[in-house]
Amino acid sequence: MCGIAAEITGGGAPVAVGRVKSMLAAIAHRGDPEHYGGMITPPGAAMGSNRLAIVGRESGVQPMADWAGTLWTVFNGEIYNHRELRGELEELGYGFRTASDTEVLVHGYRAWGAELPLHLDGMFAFVIYDATRRAFLAARDRFGVKPLYWAGDEDCLLFASEIKSFLPLGVTPEVFPPGHGMDEAGLWRYDERNACPLPAEEDALVTRFSDILDNAVRKRVQTDLPIGVIYSGGLDSAAILGLALRHHPNVMAITVGFPGAPDLAFAERSCRDLGVRQVTRILGYGELVGNMTAVVRQLETFEVIDVMDACVMAPAFEVARKLGIKVVLVGDASDELFAGYELFREHPDPVAMMRYRVMNLHRTDLQRVDRTSMAHTVEARVPFLDREVVDFAWQLPMEYKLRDGTEKWILRKAVSGIIPDYLAWRPKIRMPQGTGLLFQLIEYARRHRPELAEELLTRLGLDQPEAAYFLHAYLESGYPLPPARYRKLGWDFGSNGYFVFQS
Repeated sequence: MCGIAAEITGGGAPVAVGRVKSMLAAIAHRGDPEHYGGMITPPGAAMGSNRLAIVGRESGVQPMADWAGTLWTVFNGEIYNHRELRGELEELGYGFRTASDTEVLVHGYRAWGAELPLHLDGMFAFVIYDATRRAFLAARDRFGVKPLYWAGDEDCLLFASEIKSFLPLGVTPEVFPPGHGMDEAGLWRYDERNACPLPAEEDALVTRFSDILDNAVRKRVQTDLPIGVIYSGGLDSAAILGLALRHHPNVMAITVGFPGAPDLAFAERSCRDLGVRQVTRILGYGELVGNMTAVVRQLETFEVIDVMDACVMAPAFEVARKLGIKVVLVGDASDELFAGYELFREHPDPVAMMRYRVMNLHRTDLQRVDRTSMAHTVEARVPFLDREVVDFAWQLPMEYKLRDGTEKWILRKAVSGIIPDYLAWRPKIRMPQGTGLLFQLIEYARRHRPELAEELLTRLGLDQPEAAYFLHAYLESGYPLPPARYRKLGWDFGSNGYFVFQS
């Protein structure tokens, strides 16, 4: 996990190193202090990294070069199949000097070129530069768990992990779309949903899903570092916690909430029953209100739901940092994949809604998770967005997701016996009710609504009175307005055109 920045010039022209340094300085929080600001300036490029050392902690220094010293990469994320890829590359004659997953990228690019992303199982955003050929490859993981932005033209391209990096340069970046790569020829989509044959018999189908989800969690706890689970006591985080306990000896649950909140009671009871170490952070109204504008700047969004969720969850990542935990698991994306929201019951085409919501996560929930965790220099991993889990859910009939009025039916069946039944079959309640937040932040934002042009609010579709408060904080942070809102009730794909229905 890192914060990365790079500049690549056309024709190998000199690069102003100070620009990349300023981009890194804006995202210093994304790396360990001892790994801040690593830079390299091969002809025609400048590349830098603020590294959070997790895999190959001693040897995985970035930017990293191949054996010839002419191919360089900066990389944010984790490659979960790096050991398997290392074996394939060694058979092809590539020698490794480190235990880092980053080194797989430089050798993998030599071996597979632009097809490299197709070999990767993980969350990633990277830029690779070949100083000999003046060629590059940038890519982002299938669902956008890791962020990447870019700006420029044929003469100069800029890449970085957050919008903040572009503000000192006076440049408005574009979102680098998930499941895409870019080289000198332009931007292309590499990701497609894979065929995932489903068992016809119901019990076999549940067993298959249980195995897939178990493997997704196993891959994400392959570390000697302690693991944290952001734990509400709800179904999704309980499933992740129960599976993590199978595969790692040092797992801690981190729970937040207001005094007397329903989630706290379920989380504390279940941690006692499961024998899990738990740290509970009690929230206070004044603390959350005082942090709201800072959270907007961290998130780089003005969406009310995301800001409220982040205000509540930021203290959990703060706890993880104070405990020295670098890796945490979260239960995000389960509701989108397995019809956890009420809107799936009401929508005329719930399958299309699922696919739209999943492919839009990189600009909503995943952006919130990334910014909130990395603001505290903590890496958040999302097992429900494992590629096999998504491929399974993509083809799973809706009758296995919504059954007899119960949402996420197959998930509940799959984890019954792994977690207590009072968790596996606990009815869903939304975060504001579960944590005890209720409407406190919304009411504050409504009372302190600033004066903004009604034309602007209308154009962005911000018809909630509290939305003006968050938009004002967003604009005060210097962020450019997006072409459209990213949280919508329907499935209008917006102007960028890269949300694609897959059948």
